[in-house]
Amino acid sequence: MEGQTERDYLNMNVFRNRPDVTVRFVKDIHPGGRNPCQVLNRLQKALKKEDFRNGDEAWLVVDVDEWDDTEFAKLLEWVKKDSRHHLAISNPKFELFLVMHFERGNGYTTSQKVDAALKKYLPKYVKRLSATQFTLEQVRTAIENARMKCMSCKSEIPDSGMIGMYVLVERLIGD
Repeated sequence: MEGQTERDYLNMNVFRNRPDVTVRFVKDIHPGGRNPCQVLNRLQKALKKEDFRNGDEAWLVVDVDEWDDTEFAKLLEWVKKDSRHHLAISNPKFELFLVMHFERGNGYTTSQKVDAALKKYLPKYVKRLSATQFTLEQVRTAIENARMKCMSCKSEIPDSGMIGMYVLVERLIGD
């Protein structure tokens, strides 16, 4: 995970209903080291220490933010090395997926637009989520909204205003 919000989201109660799924996070978080390559390096280091078995999956969750395509080249290489490696990239940032719990999120192609939209629905939002922030129905709505937007995206890095997080979330709820 790139940040704490993503971690909070995946720690919500709606993801604790599957006894066959365990979500674990890399413990080593560096607030200053959030570029995609640094996040990948931390994950690779953790995978060497952990018991990464055949049925396990490793997900790298990052935002496009201001990073360019060269930052993502190593991530795309990493995904191709092992079918258990996956990317969940948000463009421009993860909070777009939070907006999608309420609406499709059309036109939110910059961080500022995403922030303004999110404030409409979560006026007190300050980069942290509670364990009961969203219902399972709202999570399903976000998955569907993101899927519908991403249907037209043909690139490995989601286009601006799109988010790949829905694939991971869908796998976690098991629908």
